[in-house]
Parts: sequence; structure tokens; C-alpha cells
Amino acid sequence: MSIPNVAFLHCHFRRGGVTQVVENQVAALVRHGTANICLLSGGRNEGLSASTETHADVRRIEGLDYDSVMQTQAGGTLESDLLSRGLELAKLIHASLSGIGWVPDRSVLHWHNHSLGKNVAIPIAIGVLANRFGYRQVLQIHDFAEDFRPENYGRLIQAAMDAGYANPAGKTNEHELPGPASVNRFLFPVAASIRYATLTSGDATLLSQIGVEANSIDVLPNGVALDIHSMMGREEARKKLLSAAALPSEATWCVYPVRGIRRKNVGEFLLLSRLMPEGLYSGLTLPPTTPIELASYERWKAVADRFAPRAVFDAGIIPGVSFVDNLAACSFVLSTSAAEGFGMAFLEPWLARRGVVARRLSHVTDDFQRAGVDLDRLYDAVEIPGSAVWVTECLQESGEAYRNAWKPIRDRFGDQFVGALTSESDHAIATHHIDFARLIPKRQIEVLRRMDADKGFEDEIRAANPVLGRSISTPFADQQLERNHDQIGHAYSIEATAQRLVRVYQRFGDSSGSESFLHASHSDQSLATLINRSRPFFPCRVESEIA
Repeated sequence: MSIPNVAFLHCHFRRGGVTQVVENQVAALVRHGTANICLLSGGRNEGLSASTETHADVRRIEGLDYDSVMQTQAGGTLESDLLSRGLELAKLIHASLSGIGWVPDRSVLHWHNHSLGKNVAIPIAIGVLANRFGYRQVLQIHDFAEDFRPENYGRLIQAAMDAGYANPAGKTNEHELPGPASVNRFLFPVAASIRYATLTSGDATLLSQIGVEANSIDVLPNGVALDIHSMMGREEARKKLLSAAALPSEATWCVYPVRGIRRKNVGEFLLLSRLMPEGLYSGLTLPPTTPIELASYERWKAVADRFAPRAVFDAGIIPGVSFVDNLAACSFVLSTSAAEGFGMAFLEPWLARRGVVARRLSHVTDDFQRAGVDLDRLYDAVEIPGSAVWVTECLQESGEAYRNAWKPIRDRFGDQFVGALTSESDHAIATHHIDFARLIPKRQIEVLRRMDADKGFEDEIRAANPVLGRSISTPFADQQLERNHDQIGHAYSIEATAQRLVRVYQRFGDSSGSESFLHASHSDQSLATLINRSRPFFPCRVESEIA
């Protein structure tokens, strides 16, 4: 099929990961020559660049923002029932596109994070846009609500009930709970006019395991671009940064270029800052914006003041120091993140010829390595020694954190939506070591406090992690820096992104959205259960009371 019209849809285009992905996709299609590009959102678009706004028609759609935002704007209540909201949202999208001359059979609607639970009417709107109006749609998933977002997940389960998916035969029983298959049907509709895009092959596998046909899923990794034309040399940038940050002039620098939210595992960043070679300072770039995340961040900042003096917070907002300056000044980039949708920090630094030391997240890093990126400094754990009693206590606390995270779902909808915690308890107890990221934050602070007070304990941690110690103390070889620079520049370029996007759209062929949904048999397993089985649990992600 030809693709003269592409509309990207998301609740907002504020500064952040999804907006950057959309901007890269717009740039890719502009280079490809796609005639018309439109961006549809609820209206919060301050993250869009002037370039994107030049090349795309940016339009506000009533009812497309977060439910929480619209509820506040409405004085506390969202009007109309869920089915009516979804129908009205679809009509407004169709009307907006029709108003600029677009017709469904020459257009593709490309949704981002439709199933995250921020706006529970979106899955209904997608069905209407396919069945009633005949649009082809790509549903691109960055994050799953089922991946330790219990509040979002609960809203989606309730929405499936409200939309009648608990009882698809049409009988009304307000007490009947939906099973996972019903929720999967609600969130992940199946039709010839709907395709799915995931950031990683691991996420594609998850979708296929709940019944989405593999031939309707494409892996669409993010394009990676970094403007380094004005990047100064390392020594010049180092001096500039150290002066601006009031650090010792002889110091060296590494940077963790993220917003310091809970899943970024900030406690481990502090621990590694202590293990760095003498004189090497570690910077975390940005503070969070939401209350719970900011409370966590400020707590870690206070902990660093006492027990991790070479950890520098707010390094990305030092006056006169840009993100590129931070990259230019650093010896390497660090990541302790416990969860990523794609993992831009594993790729982007290499474009500036800076190596990466990071916690391995197999569901994202395996794809990068298969694409030829040499990530030889990924670590699987930071081993902390302790008695069998102490390790057992820590494991019990981790299990309690897991159960508490899913308690709202179990209390309301039963056990069928979440599985049991997969544990490596026996190994940890037998070896008298536990991975630092498996500790609840209170225990992480306990470890940092003891390291500060007991040099022998800190030396034990160093001895327990010799490979990690070499990774953070040995310079990267120029050959590896150049090889990864070239490989990432080829495999994840804007040009490569354009080619992948066009292939995804062309796979629709001559399908039309006018057919009824196929309603393929979805699995009776929840995605939460599948994710729990395939990915480790890290308590820092679900901390709700900041001590």
C-alpha cells in the first residue's frame, strides 16, 4: 500500500522518551518523503521541537489526554460511561483527520502506549476506528501496565469489565470478574487492519504468548541520534564541568544520564560511586517531577551527602553545562537501571565514543548484542556478602515487597492476574551473597552506611565483584569505541528507522479496517504472570513509602 498519510497518537507530547521516539519517527518519514504527517494528543505538546512542528500538523483531540488530567480539569468527574467515551473519542479523531482531507484507506494511525492504562477509553476508540471507519492502525508498545504498574493495571481490568469483556456473550452480571483472556482481548484487539510494534523481541514474544499472531507483530527498535557536532574535547569539557560543579580540578567524571526515578535503582548508583577509582566522581543528571519519585530522589540525595560523597546529583542542570558537555567530559557512562522499555542509554553514548558500564537487562540488551553492538561491560549483580540469617531476612523482605505491590490487584480481582515471585533464594543463602538490587531500599541504605563505617566490609564487596571492579576502572579501547560508534550509527540510524517504519506500514497490504474483529483465542495467562516469570523483581521499583 502507499502511505501518504501517517498520524501519530499519544496522550501528550511532553518532554520524555515517547515524545523523542515520535520525533525521531517524524524525522525518519520526512526523509522518506511521506507526504502528510499529523500528531494527535490531548493538547500538552510542550516537548515537541520546532523541527517536528514544522513538518507535522499538530492537533488537539478532546478526550485523548490522561484520565487523571481530564478528571482534574472536569472538577473531579469524567462524564459519560466508558463505551460512550471511547465512541466519542473515535469520532473526534476521525472528524479531525477528515477535516484536513484525509481518508481512512489512505491513512495509518500509529498509536504509542495505547495499553498503559493512562486513558482507558483508548482501546475502545481503536476498535471503533477499525470497525466503523476503516482505519489501518499500528499499536506500538513501549511499556506494559502489567510490568509492576498495579494502579494502571487495576484500572484496565476494571475497564474491561465496564466494556463488557467479562461476559462477551452480552449477559449482564456486575459481579462477574474478567479473566486474563478477557482483559487481553480488550487491550490487544486482533484484526487484519491492526498491527503491533514492540521495541524489543522479548516484548514481541510476550504478545505472541497471550495469543496475538506473530505475523502481526513487528519489532521496531528506536532510532538513535545524537547531535555531537559542537561537542568539545574530553579534557576541555572535563575542566568546564568540574569548574561549574565546584569539584576538584584533578577529578575525572562518569555520568548516569537519566531522570532519577525509582526504577533507575539510585541506591546502586551510590554504591558504585563508592567503588569507583579514587578521584572519579559520578553524576546523575536530572531530578524527577512527580511527588513520589521526587521524595525518593531527595532521600537518596540526603543519603549520598552522608555515605557517597563522590555521587553528584542534578548534574544535568548545572548552569552552562549541557547534556553533550556531560557526555564529552565523562570517561564512561554508567547505568544501574532495574527496568527499561528500550534502553537508549545502552546505545546513545557510543555515538559520542563513550563506553557503557551497565546492569544487564536481558530483555533489551540481548537485541543490541544480536545487532552487533559489543556490550562487554554488562554486569548481572552486585554481590553483597552477609550471614545466612541476614540474607534470609533480606529475601523475605523482598518477597513481602513483591506481594504488597500486587496486593491491590489480588484483593480486588483475585490471584489469576499475577503469578508467584520467581526466587533464587536457595543460591543466595548457600553462597552468603545477595544482589544489591534485590534488597529493599532500607537495606540498601544499611549497606551504604556500613560501607562508610567499615572499610573491611567495603573491601569484601570489592573482592566479591572483581569483574565489575575492572569494568569501572579500565579505559575502553579505541577500537571498541569506534566499532560500536559505527555499528549503532548504521543499525539504529534515522535512515534505518525510516526503512523499518515503511515496512511495517506496507505489511498491511490492501487490508481494510471494515472487517469485524477476528477475536482470536487469547491466552488465559496474564501478561503480569509472564513478565514475572521472565524478568527479575527489584524492590526499588515498587517502593511506595519513602523512609
